[in-house]
Formats: sequence, C-alpha cells, structure tokens
Amino acid sequence: MQLSGRVIEEQKNYLIVDTPEGTVRSTIKGILKKNKTRVFTGDLVDLEIINRDPLEGVISAIHERSSLLKRPAVANLSQVFFIFTVKSPPLDLESLDRFLFSARVYGLEAIIVFNKIDLLNCDDSKELEKIREIYRKIGYRTVCTSAVTNTGIEELISLCKDKISAFSGLSGAGKSTLLSKIILDKSFRIGEVSGSNGRGTHTTTHVSLHPLKEGGYVADTPGISFVNVPTVPEEEVTGYFPELECRIGQCRYNNCIHGGEPGCIVDQLIAENEIAGFRRDHYLKIYNEMKAIRKRYK
Repeated sequence: MQLSGRVIEEQKNYLIVDTPEGTVRSTIKGILKKNKTRVFTGDLVDLEIINRDPLEGVISAIHERSSLLKRPAVANLSQVFFIFTVKSPPLDLESLDRFLFSARVYGLEAIIVFNKIDLLNCDDSKELEKIREIYRKIGYRTVCTSAVTNTGIEELISLCKDKISAFSGLSGAGKSTLLSKIILDKSFRIGEVSGSNGRGTHTTTHVSLHPLKEGGYVADTPGISFVNVPTVPEEEVTGYFPELECRIGQCRYNNCIHGGEPGCIVDQLIAENEIAGFRRDHYLKIYNEMKAIRKRYK
C-alpha cells in the first residue's frame, strides 16, 4: 500500500509522517540513503506501508520543495507570524524590522501580529494604528490579538489554514498562549527569542509540525532567530526593504545608499511622511553590518 504524507517530526532513527491513514513511523528507502538524499520536517513524501499495527512505512520519494529553511531545517514553510506587543514588553520596532528583513531574505511571507491589545488605552491604540498603517502601506498584513478577549484568534486560524506556519517573536510577547488557542493544546510551548542575544529559549534543536484541525500545520522551530539577520552583500540590502526597493534608480546618484547623500529621494520622502524615518535608520544599520562583515572576510 502506498500513501503520500507530510513529515512532521524527525526522531533518532525514524521520521514521523502524517497521512490520511494516521501517523506513520517511517524509515528511508535504501536508494535514497545511497544517494545521500536528506528528508526534512515539512517534506511531502511518498511511502510504502510495511506494517499496519502499528503503522510503519518506508519513504520512497520526496516531492519538490517550495522552500527550505536550513537552521533549523524545515521544508515548505509557507509563512511566518511575528508576534510583538505595544506594552509588556514595549514595542521594539528595530527587532521587528530585522525579523521582516530576514523573512524576505528567506523568501517567506511575513505577517505582523500585535498581541496583548487588551492592555492598551485609547492613546496606545491610536499609536498602534499609526504603526500598522506604516507596515500596511509597504505590503505587510497586520493582525491585532488578545488571548484574554480572544480578539483576532479566528483570523489567525483562518490565515493558518492549509499552510505550514511558523511563529516567532521576542520573549514575553505571548506566543505560547496564542498558539495554545490555535492548536487547542494548553501544554504547547514554543521557544521565545531574547532581545538581548537573539537566541531562543529552547534546549532542543529538532523541528516538529503540529497538525491543525482546520488543515495545515504550525511549526515548532526551536533555535530559529530572525533577529540575527542572514548575511547578504550590502548592496542588496535595499532590495529587502519594500519602500526602498521601489525607489531604486530615483536618486541623483546611482550609488546612493540613502544615508543622507545629496539628491537622495528617500530623504525627500521621509520629510513628506511618505516613508518612516525609523525604517531607513534600521535599513542603514543592517547595511553597515553587512559592509563590516564583507570587509572582515575580504
């Protein structure tokens, strides 16, 4: 009997595959091992059932991947939700922009979630709406949530349907509580990232996928950090900031890096409130980091 299914966990000697028949403990066919073919959590695979009680199988083929995040290794990730708060802890826009930069480098759709909105007063809510508009204007979807009032939970569930989703954010943002609402598992815990060092709080390193009742999976991705941005050539950093990418070639000088050079269109647009100045500041910080890395290893 042959089935197709999704690899949802890597164990020491087996892969756990979610199939229409149930979860199947699987090994890898010899020819795949011989060819040194890696199978990752998130892979869609074909397998042959070799035992029905308990369900056991042998993976015979791997379907083409749409994406592969290497550290930690997870295939076919569709999107990542970045969980932030305005209060408790205060909103860290620099970390958010670093997260968004990393997602674009990895080719992942990013959705911004502003959690704990039940803590906001009227002035806080107005300020949040201004921030949301900045990110909506450059193409990012934003969602407001509260695990206390259940605000936004149904929207998150709908956005996760039939996709493989990851959740990330700084410590204290409430990811685990939100995810327990989505997965309906109060014991669920996902690693958080420290704002000081960008490292997750997990002690394990393997990835697992949690099936959702409505279809799709949530990836528990220990060790993943979007704060520690991936290395790219500094001249490519502009391309990962949407509001800057669409202005390439509009400055007086072709080599303008939008750092205050004469005739820089970005300076003009910031003065006209068309571009957020803090986003340009965060772009320049990443640009200079990439430049320093290149010089260090030149």
